[in-house]
Amino acid sequence: MKKQSSVRLCLRHAIALCALWPCARPQAQTVRKIATLDSSILQSADSISKSEFERDRLGSITVALVAGPRVVWSKSYGFADSLKTRPADVNTVYRAASISKQLTALMLLDLADRGIVGLSDPVERYVPEIRRVKNQPSGAAPVTLIQLATMNSGLARGPDDKRQSQSGLPGSWEKITVGALEKTSYVRPSGTGYLYSNIGYAILALALERAAKEPYLAYVERRLLRPLGMTSSGFELTPELRSRLARGVDWDTLLPDSLNYADASQNHLTGLGSGTVAGGLYTTVADLAKLVAAEIGYGPTGAITGAVLAKRDSISPVVNRDLDVGYGLGYQVYRWGDIVAFGHSGNLSGYTSQIMYDAQRGYGIVVLRSAAGGEADAGRLAARLFLLIRRRTDVTK
Repeated sequence: MKKQSSVRLCLRHAIALCALWPCARPQAQTVRKIATLDSSILQSADSISKSEFERDRLGSITVALVAGPRVVWSKSYGFADSLKTRPADVNTVYRAASISKQLTALMLLDLADRGIVGLSDPVERYVPEIRRVKNQPSGAAPVTLIQLATMNSGLARGPDDKRQSQSGLPGSWEKITVGALEKTSYVRPSGTGYLYSNIGYAILALALERAAKEPYLAYVERRLLRPLGMTSSGFELTPELRSRLARGVDWDTLLPDSLNYADASQNHLTGLGSGTVAGGLYTTVADLAKLVAAEIGYGPTGAITGAVLAKRDSISPVVNRDLDVGYGLGYQVYRWGDIVAFGHSGNLSGYTSQIMYDAQRGYGIVVLRSAAGGEADAGRLAARLFLLIRRRTDVTK
């Protein structure tokens, strides 16, 4: 959610993302393999994860390794509270930040698979208020749903009044998003290249809930979270989830981040307003592991059917070769030589996150951290673990 993600900066610096190409797709539906993670790999994973946390010991880091449909290893480092009285564990709740966008992309694919929307539908069919967005290039074609989903809409990263538009409780996100449109601008014509946009994903979610005739939060709960068994995930912080929440720490202040914590007399965190659907998910590594397993073709699927995965894989990532970044339909692509990973990063005040997976080999990584900035990095850790497994595993059917 921040303007320049430390996760992305670290990934670019540490693993030198190469230019991507259209054939780089997850291909989960075509291969059914599972990487074998032996005890030596798990010991190395523990050593790597511990060394990353020890770089600054801020907050906590919880890691999970996924092979096929299950978590084969998970461990936490550090404490979930600033008083260091509550060690983090597999049930600790974190903010997933921009990994939340994967749910919106899957909702789009689900609705398209059921014939409720078309991927190339113009957004203004569902959100006519998008005409309020400023600086639309003369003669530019209307923005489509797929352009929003693949960061190809030409929209700015966020509205001009970022602070105002990205505050407010989850139940107000639609009203705040509509109000933010007149404070949002086009940077370039739609369909002309990659440009990361949080407000674009908020507009997409608004369009989808109107097309579905069901509130976005209810739809995601019914069609995605519940079928996957993600019982410790949601966009609203219930008292039960709050009791397990890791308190976010921001490097800029070295204090628990005030933007993330409401007054102690309240039972919720400060909301993200229009950013709710783009980065507001609360979750655990165990829950995100279920999402990763489904995305590589394993586990209970709900809306994530083989047909949905096939549709996702048919869409080529939008690439900006100058920046060495690419974005598929709800996922990011990373590359080291001939090794390719898919996933998503997240960066929000007090929290950073990363998932990476290899659908062809049936494994994935989940990293959640209750700190932003500092020396440790969720993205770098996920990359090191991904490469450890990729280079040292035998693949069995």
